[in-house]
Amino acid sequence: MKSLVDAFRLLTIVPVPFGSGHDSPQSKYAPLFFPLVGLLIGVGAAALFAAFDDLLPRSLGAALTIAAVVIITGALHIDGLADFFDGMFGGHDPESRLRIMKQPDVGAFGVAAVVLVLLIDWVALSSISVTMAWIVLPLVGVVSRTAPLVVMAVTSYVSQNGLGQSYAKLSNIALLVAIVLAVVVGAVIGGGLSLSIAIAGLIAALLIGLFSKKRIGGANGDVYGASIELVVAVCLIGAAGVVEGGGRFEALWTNL
Repeated sequence: MKSLVDAFRLLTIVPVPFGSGHDSPQSKYAPLFFPLVGLLIGVGAAALFAAFDDLLPRSLGAALTIAAVVIITGALHIDGLADFFDGMFGGHDPESRLRIMKQPDVGAFGVAAVVLVLLIDWVALSSISVTMAWIVLPLVGVVSRTAPLVVMAVTSYVSQNGLGQSYAKLSNIALLVAIVLAVVVGAVIGGGLSLSIAIAGLIAALLIGLFSKKRIGGANGDVYGASIELVVAVCLIGAAGVVEGGGRFEALWTNL
């Protein structure tokens, strides 16, 4: 239970009315529950999107849904996205890149990344119907919150401190099991098309991890956060492409 509570507190600002408190050590198994928290975030986002769609133009409802998710997550992943791009493209060597990522200010690369990623999310979500959103947003939630697990599996933690140190000893077997379960859940949610999107999202996470390993020698919290936001964009692009091409997501249980 503590691992799930810690995962929920790490990924959202929603108060959890149970658990062992913020001062207790973080469970090293908390990341294994990231996909479950992502699923809950996705279901909540779908409910908001549906509620907004009854009252507002779809594009405005999509914008408000994205804004709500940013607020619920404390803009933590958005901050990581900005730091990731500032450091990766603003530094000349691993040490300077890490130093830039730790600075509190945001540079041009970071601002551009945040604006473009949120714009992509908004346009993609605006193209999806409410019916499809009930499948797409939970799928995006699961896959995007699995992205840090993929990064953890292919990198080491490079910062001297930070929450990521608590997860450094997580075995690759445990990470792989969580990743496979997330993919299975993605397939169950929306069938073969959602499975394809899930795989594409996790491949994107793998590339982010390998890129980070090359640029800074591993990963840190900013890389984990950036992987979430970038995979959200990849999955929403995939979902928008499916809808535009006339495809439909169908949960596996509808064919039983």
